[in-house]
This record gives sequence, structure tokens and C-alpha cells, in this order.
Amino acid sequence: MLSPNLIRLVYLTFALVFLVVVAAACSEDAGVSPEAPPAATAAPTNTPVPTPTPSPQPTSAPPSSPEPTATATALPPTATPTPEGAARLPQDEGAHFTDLEWWYFNGHLATEDGQEFSYHYVTFQSALLGGLTSRLAQLSWADHDQGLHLTDEAAAFITPEEPLSGEFDVPVAGRRMSGNGEVYHLSFGIGDYVVELEAVSQKPAVLHYGTGLVDLGIAGKTYYYSRTRLETSGTVSVAGVSHAVTGVSWMDHQWGDFTTLGIGWDWLSLNLDDGSDLTLSVVWEQDGQKHIDTYGTFVPADSDPIHLSESDISLEPTGTWTSSVTGGVYPMGWSLRIDSLGLDLTLTPTMEEAEFTLAGFVPVLYWEGSIKATGARSGAPVAGQGFVEMVGYAAAPEVQPTPSAQP
Repeated sequence: MLSPNLIRLVYLTFALVFLVVVAAACSEDAGVSPEAPPAATAAPTNTPVPTPTPSPQPTSAPPSSPEPTATATALPPTATPTPEGAARLPQDEGAHFTDLEWWYFNGHLATEDGQEFSYHYVTFQSALLGGLTSRLAQLSWADHDQGLHLTDEAAAFITPEEPLSGEFDVPVAGRRMSGNGEVYHLSFGIGDYVVELEAVSQKPAVLHYGTGLVDLGIAGKTYYYSRTRLETSGTVSVAGVSHAVTGVSWMDHQWGDFTTLGIGWDWLSLNLDDGSDLTLSVVWEQDGQKHIDTYGTFVPADSDPIHLSESDISLEPTGTWTSSVTGGVYPMGWSLRIDSLGLDLTLTPTMEEAEFTLAGFVPVLYWEGSIKATGARSGAPVAGQGFVEMVGYAAAPEVQPTPSAQP
């Protein structure tokens, strides 16, 4: 979600220290217990794709949550080092005691009468000193018929139980995602929309680079896998009126003792109508735009995944979009060619104004939105839909988060 996956995803070093200080201050000033976490409003998520252009600061990490003591704020988070080797499923579907972890979903939904929506929903989690954990939920919602794009975020400081092997359940301030590798449940509200979804995996998980271990250079190493095609159904209530929806979703899970400070990335996911799926990531240092890695994974409809290297991938922006909010200049629209797959696609954003500008907990802004794909594969017409996430093209202002609700 996913992120990084372009890997990403995101928001730690600054956020960790920042939120720890906030948590301590809130506890002292308001008498809040460690379980009483701060909440937020509006927030960015993750998803881009094209080659990077000069941009400001990198992304950061999920909100952190320490004990409400002064000593906790001065100490680094504790975490069990991530082992070297391959990701293990289904065990690794659950949470890990690591510096940074996230579960990410995106998807496209439609009602029986043709109303179309898309969403992205991600929960970040960081293990902290003293057995505490911080969580940050960020989501975006697009009503394609109305041309409406909404964003939201919320944070929580919790004392987690021992992580479950093979499943997760991570509620944050009224929003919730859970799953076991086969079936996932998502529940959230945003604006006039209330969403309840069940997503069932149609393919085995894909371990990127074959093992699920991805080297991000200066950022460290991260474990990363995707479930690329989830058959999705549920309800969307609009201003109190409920509509049955169906569609396709995508899931990413990433974790490790790493940071995203100082890096940017372009990431995309695609579900094509021939049953195949594709994800690509371009990762780069924000200082000087030094390239770190370009990689991808192609999942045919009925055969084993194909891992792609930089030499396989040609991804070029066809235009740009400038944010009126942040001034960030993002690539917008792309030409994608992968000769080894006979794939030649044009990628077009569903709506250009899909920037995530919420910075209530971490100073990381990004563009995350739905895209449409048209083109050919091995000479035959093919189309599809997906998501793009771009991090590192806009700088966030200083923020002052407000304490709030429990998970």
C-alpha cells in the first residue's frame, strides 16, 4: 500500500522524536494515560511512479508513541533487529517489533449503477521504548463522478499485546484494518462517506526480489511483499444512503529497521484486464537526486511472478502538475514500456489534484491517486487501473499536532 514498494513508505525518524515529545507533553499537561493517544485530521498517504525531478525534503515516518516521561523522549526506539533472509509467510503477515512497519491498501470500487470510487488506506506502526507502539492511519477517498478527493489521518499511542503470527488487527481512532493473508477487512469514514469492505486474495503473495528483502541503500533494508489482486465487496454509505460496491484492491506489507529520511520514490501498482498485475518502484536520494534503485514485479494471470530490474523498465513522465497548495511540481502522466514483457502502456491520472497535504503528525507530503492504463501487451490491446504514489516532490510546513482519541 503499496507502498517502495516503492518503498517507501515513510515517515519515521522525525515523526518518532516529534511524536514522543508530543505524547509526553500531552500526558503531563492533560493527565492523559499512555493509552490515550492523540488523533489527527486530514493526512497524506503514498503512491507514485515516474522519474524524479528536483524536490524538497523527503518523507518521514508514522507517528510515534512513548511513555509519558521525559526520559523516554530522549531515547531511541527499541526494536528486535529484523533477521537477514527471506520473508516468511504466513507468519510475517502479523506485526513486528521494528522501527517502521506498514500495511497499505488501494482499490477501485463501483456500485451497480456505475458510480466509481477509489481509495488508499495505510496504517504505519513503530515500536518504541518501554513496550509502547505508535500508529498512524492515513487515507484518501476519491469520488470519480463528483471529481472529489478527500484525505484524512489519525494517530494513536498504544501498549500492544504480543503480535499475532499470521494476522494483524490495527485499529486507529475509529478506523480499522485487519487480515490473515487470505481475507482482509477495512472500515473507515471520511467526509460524508462510510466504507466497509472485505477483500479476498486471488493470488499468492509476491516477495519482491524473490526473497522479500529490499536494499534501500542509505535508508537500510526492508522486508516487502504484495498481494496484488484482492476481490473486494462491501458497502459505501453516502450521506447516510448505503450502496453495495464491488471492485479490485491491492495490498502491500513492509517492515524493518530502516528509515525513509533523505529518500524519495515513485511507485505504482497496476491491475490489467488480462488478469496480470504489475508494480514498479523508483527510489532516489533527495540530496542531489542520486538514484538508489529501480525494480518491479510482474504477476501473470496464471503463472509465477517475474522480477524486473532497472534495465527492463522504461518509465517516462509525459507532463507535470504543480500543486497550488505546496508548490510541488509532480510528474503527471507516464509512458511505460517493458520490452521483455512486450508491454507498452500509457498511464493517465484519474484526477490530478490528489496530493496528500495533511501534516498533523509527520512532515511528509505526497501525491497518491488512481490511474488508468491503456496500451498493448505482445501486440494485443490491454487496459487496466492502478495507483501511483510520489514522495519527495513537496516540502511540508512545521506542524503542531493536537492530542486526541484512543485507537
